[in-house]
Amino acid sequence: MKVVGLLSGGKDSVYNLVHCVVQGHEPVAVASLGPPEGKDELDSYMYQTVGHSGLAVLAQALDLPFFVRTITGTAVNQRGEYGSRTAKGKGKEDADDETEDLYELLKSVKEAMPDVQGVSVGAILSNYQRVRVEHVCARLGLTPLAYLWERSQPQLLAEMIAAGMESVLVKVAGAGLQVKHLGQSLAQMQPTLHKLNGMYDLHVCGEGGEYETFTVDCPLFKRRVLLDQTTTVVSDSSPFSTVAHLHLDSVSLSPDPKPDVPAQESFVELQARIRSTIDVGVPPVLDEAAQEWEEAARRAYEVVEADSALASSSTPVAEQEAEPTARARRANDGWLYVSEIVAPVEARRCEIEEEVRACFEALEALLSRNDGSLLQLAHLTVYLSPSAETMALFPRINAVYSTYFGTSPPTRACVAVPGPQGAGAWRVKLDGVARVGDPSVGLENERKALHVQSMSYWAPANIGPYSQSVNTGGRIYIAGQIPLIPAALSLPPSPSSNSSSHDPTARFSYHAALALQHLTRIVACSSPASTARPISVVAWLGPCASDHEWRRRVAACRAAWSAAHGEDALEGFVAVEAAALPRGAEVEWQAVWSSSPALSDSQSDNDEAGDDAGESVPPRMAREEVVRVTGYRSDVSESLATALSGHATQTTVFYRTGALNLERMSALLSSAARTGTDAPACSFVPVTRLATASDTTQQYGLIIW
Repeated sequence: MKVVGLLSGGKDSVYNLVHCVVQGHEPVAVASLGPPEGKDELDSYMYQTVGHSGLAVLAQALDLPFFVRTITGTAVNQRGEYGSRTAKGKGKEDADDETEDLYELLKSVKEAMPDVQGVSVGAILSNYQRVRVEHVCARLGLTPLAYLWERSQPQLLAEMIAAGMESVLVKVAGAGLQVKHLGQSLAQMQPTLHKLNGMYDLHVCGEGGEYETFTVDCPLFKRRVLLDQTTTVVSDSSPFSTVAHLHLDSVSLSPDPKPDVPAQESFVELQARIRSTIDVGVPPVLDEAAQEWEEAARRAYEVVEADSALASSSTPVAEQEAEPTARARRANDGWLYVSEIVAPVEARRCEIEEEVRACFEALEALLSRNDGSLLQLAHLTVYLSPSAETMALFPRINAVYSTYFGTSPPTRACVAVPGPQGAGAWRVKLDGVARVGDPSVGLENERKALHVQSMSYWAPANIGPYSQSVNTGGRIYIAGQIPLIPAALSLPPSPSSNSSSHDPTARFSYHAALALQHLTRIVACSSPASTARPISVVAWLGPCASDHEWRRRVAACRAAWSAAHGEDALEGFVAVEAAALPRGAEVEWQAVWSSSPALSDSQSDNDEAGDDAGESVPPRMAREEVVRVTGYRSDVSESLATALSGHATQTTVFYRTGALNLERMSALLSSAARTGTDAPACSFVPVTRLATASDTTQQYGLIIW
């Protein structure tokens, strides 16, 4: 796509443009926001303004049009979220906020160059900056590209230097940096930055605001940028908290063209030159840890033999269908569970959009009756019946779904299950969990949502109306993760460079490890690794051609999950075979973690995280007795209903199609409720096959909260 680069002049904004080229996106313009005339610096939460006087020359070096606008707003909204959380409030924000200056800037670019589709942004760790850029891009229909997001800072610094990035320090702000460091290049400063990191926890890429840079050369420049004359401005001369910057009095282009850069070249030629001559640090799709998970999954997959004695039980009889009964259960700890929400029969005979709207009307009414609302939802699971042609209608379903949420929506998992067929059968069913909590607790401050919409190497962007994670009430709900290549948002064309896409062992193991890597990276960005523990996980599997293939995939998922999170984590493991998964994926991981409420509530927007913040993995199973995962081989309707009534708040019952008498089960739960016993919010999910941590022959699997 054609992109405009948000340009501060620093190393990050310029290096991200290099990655855009490598990924096939053509820079066609650069744009920047600067302070009013006569000022070098503003007290801005969003923008680097030191060096702004040299940006026009830097744009000339790139041979790109330059759009500029003066910053008039201030940081009115300093929260971790930006924009309204209500659907009706989309796009509405304080006109005096400095983020709205960015909106006007990119709007002017879009008006002048209508073919611009993407925005290059050099964010590494700042959720504050990323959230606001993404909000503006969403309003303008632009795709943010942030290839440096969550990269290891030591690794990234080394890659910039190796790629020929020549950026000099134009500001220092404490952490041991001194006036003498101004004007020094990244290569010259690299040893000092690592030394100060060890002494004062300085971020080697300056993500804590320790320093700012101006780029004088990079592989995309046609000519070098010359800093002809500068003035040093010292704001604080304290020995250990020096604050100083360079004012760029005079900046020009070198009169001599770079000998290895053609004066004129097409984008195809530019991309080929960069790819062939520059060591650009594109990380492998699977990191080292995920490669170990892939290997564990591959070994487990291969050792499962085609032994008919181990096969799952025979195909069950036809299901005895029952009309879903919507239920809600509010727990004493502030959680509200809602389940089995479908549209009235008359809405199911209409277009799919009408059925989805009717589902949400029922959901809102059920939440309201229990002192909840859509704003308090932490997670929604969307079940599609095969009568909805599996995933074929999903774009239309999603279009309606998105009208109910604004900023920081709940997480979501979406799967097709072998539900009822025929006219009037439900095509969409919703289950959810909300945090209504203690009135004395500020729930808006407690809730932390991670909704990354930028394309990167980190994990798939959630361009749709759901967050990657919601951390609230001591739990982290994670959106269902399928094995998309983050930089392309597509399923892998081949499992690895050394194996054929026709090798089912390599293909499935790679897909399982990649989707699991997404999940663990999301958790690492959602809570300190020392406080996060997995509670339960569902490995949704796409249709399996045989029972042997089913057991192989279950074994691979168990092995990958155990390799990532330890043997204890298998206590909360269940695998189920769905009718279809999004994009035809073979696996989707859906999980819930525990976290320390005290730590998550006070957690910053991750700007002050360590240099390797995105690489930690929560190691072990949560020890809190909040969930049980159990499997059964025979009909347990009556005993199950008795056991659950009064002892559980929410239960997901996975059952092999036709193996459970739903009418009897529903009647027993209703009877328990009439006698004054609180029945749980039960969700009944038909699946083709299911397995727990130790058995692949289960008829039923229960997740009990």
